[in-house]
Amino acid sequence: MAKSKRRNGHACHPIMRKGGVHEKSNKAKRSQLKHRLRRELSEVGGFFTASFKQLSSAV
Repeated sequence: MAKSKRRNGHACHPIMRKGGVHEKSNKAKRSQLKHRLRRELSEVGGFFTASFKQLSSAV
């Protein structure tokens, strides 16, 4: 029986199967939502902007 050729061990390494589409972290997603909310509130202006600034400075 012929000896089979040795395969590249790195080509099908288990850790390599985890690859795929990269996603933003949850922290980045929350930060983006906060940024978007603040921008929309600043566009609206008035009561919402003032109360939101008070809440964010209290935290």
